[in-house]
Amino acid sequence: MKNFLLLLFTLIITINALAKSEITAPGDSIVLYAIGLVNPIGIEVDSESRLWVAEQGTGNNDSRISIVTTNGVVHPFMVGLPSQIIEGFPGGARHVYFDIDGKLLIVQGEGSDTLSESILVVDTTGFTPGDPPLGRENIEAYYNIGEFSLNNGGSDTNPYTLTIGPNNDWFIVDAGFNGIIKRERTTGDLSVFVNFGSNIVPTGSVFTGDKFYVGNLTGFPFPVGGAKIYEVDLTGNFSVFQENLTTIVELDVDPLDNKLVCLQFAHFSAGFQLGTGAVFKIDNGTADTLVFGFNLSAGMRFNSKGDLFVATYADGEIYKIFAKPTDADNPNETVETFNLMQNYPNPFNPSTTISWQLAERSNTTLKIYDVLGNEVKTLVNEEQSEGIHQITFDASGFSSGVYFYKINAISDNKEYSAVKKLMILK
Repeated sequence: MKNFLLLLFTLIITINALAKSEITAPGDSIVLYAIGLVNPIGIEVDSESRLWVAEQGTGNNDSRISIVTTNGVVHPFMVGLPSQIIEGFPGGARHVYFDIDGKLLIVQGEGSDTLSESILVVDTTGFTPGDPPLGRENIEAYYNIGEFSLNNGGSDTNPYTLTIGPNNDWFIVDAGFNGIIKRERTTGDLSVFVNFGSNIVPTGSVFTGDKFYVGNLTGFPFPVGGAKIYEVDLTGNFSVFQENLTTIVELDVDPLDNKLVCLQFAHFSAGFQLGTGAVFKIDNGTADTLVFGFNLSAGMRFNSKGDLFVATYADGEIYKIFAKPTDADNPNETVETFNLMQNYPNPFNPSTTISWQLAERSNTTLKIYDVLGNEVKTLVNEEQSEGIHQITFDASGFSSGVYFYKINAISDNKEYSAVKKLMILK
């Protein structure tokens, strides 16, 4: 099969009708957030809680990047990106990310356009939602990934997602190459970081500070329970982290509990079935269902408050799943757990707030580390009482980049440790 990932979207046309499905989620925790997108797939969230969405378009070079403001209104940011009919279905911009310098990175999928199979770099400075959208002429730089993949043993190429990892290097998941391509930040050199082999079609990825997690789509006939999530160490060795999943296309980490969350595209039976997209949280080897019933769920991303946004490919919509309330939302209640929350805002410049909760009086340290694991600042080193605590981290003297903050809390009955990622943009 030439390209399993593109076959996935090609087979969508076997669906007979785009009837609304019944989405099941706890209580009133989900709302329709935005409509009118054209085959949305990748989502990024900025420090103002706005969504940046990659839309694949219709195959007429009309792929675009849009901004969804907090009132749910869609504003085109960049239009006219490559979108071509490939194997019967449109393929265009796959995903978007913010780099450590604040530039927007666009992962452009397979195609014959000069910008296809590349990472596009765009400066968003000065753009306000509602301004006339940018065009191809505003692309600051692009880096061809597909050519490298084909020249290094790949029979196909389809750049799909990107993760910023150690040393702030780019790690690009190529679903056609069935591997991960590393681009070094300082030199721009490309190398093969992982080659999963022909039976693994990698998709979504996330870096947690000491390892990567990578989702697996599987190939035709996309069996229920046939997909996996792989754990990849810093040397490129990989092993199975979670089995018995189905058509996984995206991963993220819940900022409230540090647990891995994965997105299921759909079940397959003579075509991909509407109403079978889902979100699962991985907890001690079990995939717990958070939401079920999406019409082909293609992309997702958490904001720093723990709200989750999911894009549905078939409907052109985005849903918002509200975070489950935590003890930090009501400081008057008794704290029963230890928890390190995601800093806010993130990315930030020059300061951000870090919050945590202690179930018991504890000797507590909170430290900042760079991507090489070097300790660069101690924020807290003292005994603290049970309850909610927070501190402001002033990064005025730090350079742009990805950093990590780690808490250690030792009480009479328990030792708690957690790590989260933050990004400084200057």
